[in-house]
Amino acid sequence: MMRGKVLIVDDDDIIRTVMRATLEHGGFSVVEASDGAEGLALFGAEAPDAVVSDVVMPGMDGFEFCRQLRSQPQSEHTPILMATGLDDEDSIAAAYEAGATDFTAKPINWTVLNHRVRYVLRAARAFQKLRESQQSLLVAKNAAESANRAKSEFLANMSHELRTPLNAIIGFSGLMIEELFGPLPEKYGEYVKDIHDSGSHLLTVINDILDLSKAESERMTLSECEVDLAEVVIGSKVMVQKMAADAKIRLDVTLEEGLPRMLADPTKLRQILVNLLSNAVKFTPEGGRVSLSVGRARQGVVLQVSDTGIGIAPDQIVVALSPFGQVESSMARKYDGTGLGLPLTKKLTELHGGTLELESVVNRGTVVTVWLPPERVIGASAAAVA
Repeated sequence: MMRGKVLIVDDDDIIRTVMRATLEHGGFSVVEASDGAEGLALFGAEAPDAVVSDVVMPGMDGFEFCRQLRSQPQSEHTPILMATGLDDEDSIAAAYEAGATDFTAKPINWTVLNHRVRYVLRAARAFQKLRESQQSLLVAKNAAESANRAKSEFLANMSHELRTPLNAIIGFSGLMIEELFGPLPEKYGEYVKDIHDSGSHLLTVINDILDLSKAESERMTLSECEVDLAEVVIGSKVMVQKMAADAKIRLDVTLEEGLPRMLADPTKLRQILVNLLSNAVKFTPEGGRVSLSVGRARQGVVLQVSDTGIGIAPDQIVVALSPFGQVESSMARKYDGTGLGLPLTKKLTELHGGTLELESVVNRGTVVTVWLPPERVIGASAAAVA
């Protein structure tokens, strides 16, 4: 069985002859060169699988020969076994620095030579498979990123197209609800309100899709300014209060005294809190409780929303934090949801340099913690307690 082709480069005719006989006996085919220049020419013509080269040769020595091979794409990864009578550390280091794969001293142990060549060949083939795997992974990664960009652009374009007719639906149905051009029959009034509410809900979903697609394609930016954190928290509570009252859920908000002012995007910060609070209310049964606490931690700020809701199974937490992820639960499926709230909140948090953590127990509740870094803190200010 042919094990591969080996190029021998050595100026000693006897050594080449013995090496050829040894390697051919081991199943290799062999080509010979008497110096580095001839070795380079033979490599180009024969494309050997491995090279065994002497170091001290007239003209081009083994070190330069090795460097020349490593500089060419076709021989960049070919295994090179340097064989020489030089046994000082500097020469060994120079051989490896020139690009040698392995090193063996003269006089050569002919019994071991075949094993050394087989070893460097096996190693080279293993590394070649690894390089091919890495290349395949890189191609797959680039393809996935390209598909993700295309998806985000498609969602953004479609969302823009849908917003125009929705604005008309919401606007005209709003005029009809206010009966600006005269009263409507009672039944039609109910229908118009349903149209208006459904259109408003759909517009919210579309805006979330736009925000998420921008965040995923890294086109979302912050409009930063100095923010009164307590003011943002109270405003967020007010926005969710009616939803909680209608669902007969207790909503508690606690602010630590002396909360600092922050450098943040107030709209996106409010969006983080409203998303977490409304999500908690949505998945908490009647009579339950949703709590928001805000305070200093790790020299930054921590926002924590907890509920006594249906909870999430441990293996579903990753799904819940993925865009459009739908938690597989018979109780969760009865709630309308797009799977956008938590992933969008996570993206908005990360955009501020923060992190989002989620802990949950099925039928016990969920705790979502948002950490905002100390770099966002400007200074302390008095804060009210809600």
